[in-house]
Parts: sequence; C-alpha cells; structure tokens
Amino acid sequence: MELIIQQIVSELVSKILEQAYSGGINDIDALAASVLEECKNSASQMIEAIHAEVNITIRKDKAGRKDLGLVLKEKERPRELYTELGKLHLPRDYYYDKKGGKHVSVLDYMTGISAYERIGDTVKAKLVSLATDVSYAKSAGIVTGGEISRQTVKNQIRKLGPLEKESEGEEKREVPELHIYADEDHVSMQKPKKEKGKKNKQLPLVTVTEGTECNGTNRNRTIGKMHFVDINAKEVWKSVEGYLYKTYNLEKTDGIYIHGDGAKWIRHGLEDMANTYHVLDGYHLKKRLRDIAKKFPKKNLKKRFHSVIMKNDKKKADVILQELLFESESERQRESVKEFEVYLMGNWNEIVNRETLDVPGSCTEAQISHVLSERFSRDPLGWSEEGLDVLSKLRVYVQNGGKIKAKDFKKKPEVTYRMYAEKVLDEAVKGAFDWSIIEGTPKIMNIGSPTQIAIRGIGSLKNTLWS
Repeated sequence: MELIIQQIVSELVSKILEQAYSGGINDIDALAASVLEECKNSASQMIEAIHAEVNITIRKDKAGRKDLGLVLKEKERPRELYTELGKLHLPRDYYYDKKGGKHVSVLDYMTGISAYERIGDTVKAKLVSLATDVSYAKSAGIVTGGEISRQTVKNQIRKLGPLEKESEGEEKREVPELHIYADEDHVSMQKPKKEKGKKNKQLPLVTVTEGTECNGTNRNRTIGKMHFVDINAKEVWKSVEGYLYKTYNLEKTDGIYIHGDGAKWIRHGLEDMANTYHVLDGYHLKKRLRDIAKKFPKKNLKKRFHSVIMKNDKKKADVILQELLFESESERQRESVKEFEVYLMGNWNEIVNRETLDVPGSCTEAQISHVLSERFSRDPLGWSEEGLDVLSKLRVYVQNGGKIKAKDFKKKPEVTYRMYAEKVLDEAVKGAFDWSIIEGTPKIMNIGSPTQIAIRGIGSLKNTLWS
C-alpha cells in the first residue's frame, strides 16, 4: 500500500509543478481551482487504495475470521459512497456470520458506513442544513452539483428527524420580564388525488425573548430570542414552558408578556404559569381601528376608542359601538361594525394591556416572515404533514444557532466487530512510510512559456533598471 500511496502523491506533485511552471502561474486563480481538483482526485485514489488494502488484510486473516465465525462468500462486492471528495468506489468482501446467522460486510462496520447508505454523513449534514433555507433541488445542486436527487435530500431529512439545541449553561438566568411572541404561518398542504380547492395548515411559531434593545439605528432587536415550532399548538406551549423553567429563575421575573393576535391557541398558552399577561399585537389593532374609522370618517373614531381603551371603560366603548350600529346606512356597513365589535370586546383585556402597559412593540409578523414564510409559504409549494413538521423544526433549530453535523447521522457501531476492527487496522498501518521517492521530484520548466520569456526579458534589462 505504501508504494501505491507514494505513487499517487508523486504524480500529484508532478502535475502541480508542471501546471505552475508551464504558464499556470499567469492565472493563479485558475491554477488554484485546477490544483484543488487534482488534490481531490488524488485524495479519492488514496482512500480507495487504503480501503482496498484493509479489505485484503481481512481476507487474509483467516484465523481471526474463524474466531468470529466469518466465512467468505463473495469477493469485492461493489459499493459506492458519495463524499465531499466526490463518489468513492469501495468494493469489499461479503461474509456469512455463522454466530450471528446473517450476511455482513465487516469492512462497512469498520469504516462506519451504514447498510444501504450511498451518501457520507458530512454530505448529508450539508444537504439537510441547506435544505432548511432553500428547496431540496437547490440543496442537491449546490452541495453535489446535482448528482444527488431532491428525493434523496427529502429522505435524509426524514431519517434525521428533529434536533434539540443543547443547553449552554446550568445556571438559570434572572431577568425582570420576558416577552413571548406567538403567531402562525399558513402553509399549503399536498392534496391527494388532485383534490380541488385550497388545503392550508396553520404552523404555530412561538418566540421567547428577554425584551428588545436599540441596535444603534431606528430599529430595535430582540434579546436572547429562542424559537419554537410544532404543527400541534399544545406541543409548542409544552416546549416553551419546559424551556422557561429550565432557563430562567421565574421567581425573579415580574411578568411574562404573551404577544399575539387573539387567536384561541395563543390565549391558551402558559395558562398555569403565574404573572402572565396577554398583549394584543399592535399591528392588528391599528389595522382594525383604521378600517372602521374609514367607514365613519366624521366620527373621530380612532381618538374616541383610544380614549376609552386607556381608561379601561368597556361600557363607554359599547355605547360608541351601538351608536355606530344605529347610524349605519347600509347592511354592509352594519356588518363591519358587528365584526369590529366582536374583535374589540373579545380581545378587550389584551387591547387594554397593549395600550396601558409599558411593553415593547410586537414583532410577531416579522418573526413569522423571517423564520417560517421564507421557506414554507411564499413559494407555490405543497407540503406533506411529516415533511412540514420535521423540516420546520430543523429550520428553527438552525435559526436558534444549532449546527447540523455529521455526527447527528451516526449510528452506534457494531460491538461484535469493534475489537477485530482495531486489530486489523493496526496490522494495516504497521511500519513507517518511505517518502524519499518524492523528495527529488524535479521541477518541470517550460522555457518557452510566457512566464519564462518574461523572466528572461527582465533579466536582460537589469543593468538598465538597477544601475
């Protein structure tokens, strides 16, 4: 194996020097790209050579295989694995394990390749991580140049499943108040058998923050934000509640403010926790007030409703609403008043809290847009429930600062072959490599290249330039 590796390295060095000294240095960017490709090809050859050598070592170790009950059944069964170096060809022997009663490729267990897998774990991690931000097809195109299908990306997402971000510290934080923003995205779902009409699903998102701070411009940013998502609203709140108890010393927190648009699932959030206050999202309130005010332009409604809200005078608000109903000139106008009445009275406490408590403005719409809509609802996509559930959680995991890594795809190694693997690998790498074969590799100089001509030209002018 040493001679094969030395030959590959020697050929690589020769190719790089030949390109560099034959005019390649004139375009160093193109040279770098070419050298990178040559290095990847050589690295692939080395790995394949090492793999082949270890395979032969196992085949020759008849005594060791006999102790394990491994009987050779097929030599060099083909196997391909797509890695960051590209596609590796890794043929390996196939054995029958008499003790376990199954057919196995011992080398697969030793090298950490799972059964039936054709993609390396590092490539899987990149594919899935990128797919949280772009389509499956784009992820496959960017990571593998399209050699992996979008269906394969989808399969890897489902195999991985949701990930949970590890806690960064054991000590609970103490903050005077917490602000929680809740809203939902409306995602188009797949319609079986080409059903007509729309089929949407609400995807709840809850963002826990420690408030806001000025970022040096006219805009504020949230402090210590953490996102939670689930297709089941109850499960979202369970996750939020667990996070709050684990992360914060809630006895030192004066108030937990839940910002939302008044939806039923938001109202039921954290019902059993003390010091919680529901606050209506300011965007939706202003929009409703503006709409009703346009229908009665002479009534000064925005100012009048603001006054009764600040005084928490619900009866006076009802008087204004009855006045509007009486003076409505059409059924359509009357229906608008009734809709506003349901909204105002149904969310009265939340509206009063919005206007009277010293709380920051809501950012529920912005959180939905940035965290969910960019991936799940802006393009004309149709999602399956399983795909939406898993990918939305993985996207939130990444948004929360998590990194999808190769180790997340790793399976526990087969204990039966672990000690045998260590023995075989020790045997395969015994002895030192002799690199003297490449120490004297000559530089290949093309005296007719533009670079050499330029160098000789400068040399002939030395008396003129440096005299």
